[in-house]
Amino acid sequence: MSRAVDQELARLFSAAEDSGTCLYVTERCLRKSLERRMRDGSVVCPHRSLYARAPYWHALRPDDQALHIIRGLQQAHPSWVFCAQSAGLVWGLPISYRNLTPIHVITGSHRQPAGQSITAHALRDESIQMVLGVRVTTLPRTVFDCLRTATFVDGLSIADRSLRMYAPEQRREFRGELKRLSYRRKGGRRAVGIMGYADARSESWAESAARALIIMQGFALPKLQAPFDQPFSPGHVYYVDMLFTRSDGSKVIGEVDGNEKYWNPSMLAGRSTARVLADEQHRESELTMYGMPLMRISVDDIVHPQQFYRKLKAYGIPQSDAAAEKVRRLAKSAPGSALFFASMSLPRPEELKLMLQKAGLEEGQVGEDEVSD
Repeated sequence: MSRAVDQELARLFSAAEDSGTCLYVTERCLRKSLERRMRDGSVVCPHRSLYARAPYWHALRPDDQALHIIRGLQQAHPSWVFCAQSAGLVWGLPISYRNLTPIHVITGSHRQPAGQSITAHALRDESIQMVLGVRVTTLPRTVFDCLRTATFVDGLSIADRSLRMYAPEQRREFRGELKRLSYRRKGGRRAVGIMGYADARSESWAESAARALIIMQGFALPKLQAPFDQPFSPGHVYYVDMLFTRSDGSKVIGEVDGNEKYWNPSMLAGRSTARVLADEQHRESELTMYGMPLMRISVDDIVHPQQFYRKLKAYGIPQSDAAAEKVRRLAKSAPGSALFFASMSLPRPEELKLMLQKAGLEEGQVGEDEVSD
């Protein structure tokens, strides 16, 4: 391998890494050199004609790897438009790792691209936007396509994040556009039903996923981002992720321990991880002065729902199996009523019956299908 080729590949790889994309190569001589490097393990080929230096590639999270592939494919196929979960990833929506593949594209033809990792869609008359150098469907269309096939846990995380991407005065129009897109489209009722529970106050995937599990099992819904005056700093406020109300009126603080705040530069705000941990301990010690139990909700709790449910019960959070059944069904059978339920504390059975009547539904009219899988 000539020194000139080495230098050229080093330059191309550096440029690709700076742009957050895979290296797209068509020149035969370069591809042969890359194939030799693949054999010695210094280069990987995550997709046809797309390459990356192995140490760089393996240091990326799966979602970042998927974004690199999408940007590389955009270079290889400038006319393609990315849609569904692939567009959601580009927009910054929290797409679960299991939905990173296949890659969803609008190719302009009915011919399926080579390779099983790509799914082609023949959508027509779709508005296109350029986001971070990638051609994607609009945010409302992207959210709709994600929600209509999502589980409730995945979907609520996407719905919450999408609301946060709009200014408060724009959110009604966004919801309206989602309803328009759902008309007579497969999965439309599911999409609108999930969006009915969306709350822009949820600040992370973990918070949204935890709330989805709470809703699905009929636990009393918490107040989000509840304010508490800082005991030793007049005029300053702590906001807790969740504030639950027990049957006796006492309160339980819920704090969700997501991992992102320990590595995301925008959330670190110039602090080190050690500083963030120290600040959390100081904050928690001051919150204990309010005399309320503080329940920490971990990602492990969310990944193991039964463990989470046991924790909620141990802290005395009220639950009703009957309410869980009605709320889950109502979210899809009557999507327009989902917001009504989402804003309520857990109702007693007689209150639930009255709420169904006000929503124009008798118990026997509630559909059999559910939002969650």
